[in-house]
Amino acid sequence: MTDSSARTTKRASRLPRGTLSQELIVQAAFRVADSSGMEKLTFQALGRELSAHPTAIYRHFRNKDELLLALIDALHEEALADIPPPTDDWAHDLMQIAIHTHAAFLRHPRVGALAAARTARRENEFRSVERKLDCMRRAGLDDTEAARYYRVFADLVLAYSAMDASLAALSPELRDADLRAWKTDYLTLPPDKYPNIARVAPQFVGLDDPQNFVTAVQAVIDTVRATSESRPRPT
Repeated sequence: MTDSSARTTKRASRLPRGTLSQELIVQAAFRVADSSGMEKLTFQALGRELSAHPTAIYRHFRNKDELLLALIDALHEEALADIPPPTDDWAHDLMQIAIHTHAAFLRHPRVGALAAARTARRENEFRSVERKLDCMRRAGLDDTEAARYYRVFADLVLAYSAMDASLAALSPELRDADLRAWKTDYLTLPPDKYPNIARVAPQFVGLDDPQNFVTAVQAVIDTVRATSESRPRPT
């Protein structure tokens, strides 16, 4: 194939003008990040993934950070799509929000690892905050308490999900070494120097045990319940 025919074929394979959208770009960004890592997620790589010129992506996202916030909001959208409708049990609903948020982060660990500290300030994040606050108010908290415990709950879920996503994003060799350490290194520490570790180490659970996350979330839910029940009730 001549150089001119190759250029013609390349032009023909590109997306028609006007068909590129933020949704298509976000989907492509997940594919690139999931397969190659966030460091490989560039507008040039997205252009190749989408058969579009990189400059077309700048019409939708000004920079990579703006794209990252859109990816984080898409994680919230994935979680919301799986969360069951509200029930008459606010604690059950909070746990469902937590579990499905955690699952969305683990489906896209390389994006999820970066999501905890960021505020997407987009529609799906707003919807997620609204669901959590609804649970806090149904628990019987006043507005000040609802705002405080929303923050504690949300930050725990996001931080724990990002930590587990970071573990999942490690190379298999590094991840296996870290997981194995709790069953090898910690079991061989001298008890005269680390008496508490020596006593408890045989009971350590894995870093990736799903019950770790559930236990942490349940602790917050129990605190919300205790706070609500400690408030004076109208006679």
